[in-house]
Amino acid sequence: MNFFSSTRFGWVSLLLILTAWPAHGEDCDICHDADLGLESRYATTFEWARFTGGAHADVDCSDCHLGDYRDIPHVIETTTFCSQCHDFEIIEDEVEASVHSFRCAFCHDPHAPESLDSDNPRRERVETGNTICRECHEDANRWAQMTGSSEGPADLTEVHDWLPRTKKHKKIVLCVCCHTPNDTPGVHHILPAAQALRRCDACHHKNSLVASKLYGDPQRETWITNDVLLGDAYVKGAMRNLMVDGLFLLAAVLALVGIGVHAVLRVAAARRNPTKSSPVEKHYVYDRWVRSWHWINALLFLVLGITGFRIHFGGRQEPILSFETAFHVHNLVGFVMALWFAWFIISGMITRNDRSFFKPPANWFRGILLQARYYLLGVFRGDPHPFHTTRERRFNPMQQVVYLVVMYGIFPVLVVTGLLLIYPELLPETIVDRPGGWVVATAHYLSAAALALFLVVHLYLITLGDKPGDGLKSMIDGDHRQSKQ
Repeated sequence: MNFFSSTRFGWVSLLLILTAWPAHGEDCDICHDADLGLESRYATTFEWARFTGGAHADVDCSDCHLGDYRDIPHVIETTTFCSQCHDFEIIEDEVEASVHSFRCAFCHDPHAPESLDSDNPRRERVETGNTICRECHEDANRWAQMTGSSEGPADLTEVHDWLPRTKKHKKIVLCVCCHTPNDTPGVHHILPAAQALRRCDACHHKNSLVASKLYGDPQRETWITNDVLLGDAYVKGAMRNLMVDGLFLLAAVLALVGIGVHAVLRVAAARRNPTKSSPVEKHYVYDRWVRSWHWINALLFLVLGITGFRIHFGGRQEPILSFETAFHVHNLVGFVMALWFAWFIISGMITRNDRSFFKPPANWFRGILLQARYYLLGVFRGDPHPFHTTRERRFNPMQQVVYLVVMYGIFPVLVVTGLLLIYPELLPETIVDRPGGWVVATAHYLSAAALALFLVVHLYLITLGDKPGDGLKSMIDGDHRQSKQ
């Protein structure tokens, strides 16, 4: 009884059965399935379920392993190389030049190769591809086996800490995008670590490496650059709405042309009808905290405008302004501006400065029409201002409406969307069936563009006082100046 229950008897019985086995590999799982627990010095086993569910599920064992299966243990005469089925002429050259001059099986399990089919969900392809790299670079035992070194692999988080949002990058970017030559589409020429790409603008650009190596070239001419990225992520600098860019450029040109024409007509009118000098009255209108907030906010917005548009349009390396520098400065200054805006709202409520925005004047619609007529006609005829600034009412009806929309409408959108982009982990995956990052970034860009246009027009309108420099002086010393009529 002990004899019949012994392991030796089991193997002998199995060998007797296999002597009559067909000379092909259809039923190899009887011995080689790891779940059966038959592994010995004669039988190499693996997870058969992975094989049957993998990319080689339709390949018969005998297509790659040639020999007489009646012999136990088998004598395999020839093992088919991957290149006999796959066109590896280019890949073989890449591997030969790579620091990873391994056989395919070192990285790709021949019995259960990872499916990198382009039809697979893109984030799944990233996870699958990067897992291949992590199997060695995050496993000390595997690293020692492959390299013969006992020091262990470097900490991937530590060596990639120069990347902002490292975890986010790991989810949407293949390791090979930066660790293979950026002038070739291949992904098997792995470069030494010192030669790996460390340029953000290589990906955050209209010719994005992420798009070309991970997703392929744009599938069609469309209104968005790198449309192949749209379903999975928002990549700053690589993805731009060309329609929105065009509309913003058109609006900017129209604003500058309108200002230019208006200024020329003002100069011509002033030469025809020079104004007589008259005594000037001063009224203290703007508190110190309002003026300090105004100037610091203007400086913050200027920095954000320069760095923001640099990020939006991507490309260009140093020395002018690198993408990395623009990104970090933009985030830091944006966070400061968010706090600065919060202080403005709170201070306005405490000092009742917010009444200047919310308290509607009598006949406000008629007042808007009067102010518009003054800007379009009265300023050329030398008409007096229809409204005078006082401490109780600092804005004319048109200013009040515009400033209310800007400060309590557009500006909060800019701040909130900016904070969400700084902390993208707070974003939902999708908004109205679009990637959350793309929707929020578009809203952020539109609000920034609207404020930039407002700033240009605002700088011109402050010159429409009794003297061109009166508006600027008021925001320096707090006094509103007007000529005695």
